Amino acid sequence: MARSINRIILVGNAGSDPDVRQTSSGTPVAHLSLATDRFFRQNGEEQRKTDWHRLTFWGKACDIAERFVQRGSRLYVEGRVEYGSYERDGVTIPTTDIIVQEFVMLDGANADSLTPTEEEEVPALL
Repeated sequence: MARSINRIILVGNAGSDPDVRQTSSGTPVAHLSLATDRFFRQNGEEQRKTDWHRLTFWGKACDIAERFVQRGSRLYVEGRVEYGSYERDGVTIPTTDIIVQEFVMLDGANADSLTPTEEEEVPALL
């Protein structure tokens, strides 16, 4: 069987605070948007386009995101892409989620404001 890879790396800014909910079985899950910018030339002028990505955090990543990530946080994210869809008013809406497997907080603003106890250290990489 041939090996395949589904891996994405993003560096950007959180566009929202994590939205933490629980599944019907009680498992916590967090979602937030991540903005990444790309630059290009059009008609001789530099243009900027912001792409928005929906991040999904499960397990320990969910807990860490809920406690330490906030709107504006700069993040390095590694994960996989999952495609899905849902129905709204009889219309199928496609979705794209980045399932976060590892992330690093890149800005010191959030980490500097945290005062973890001896048992609780601010994670640099999950």
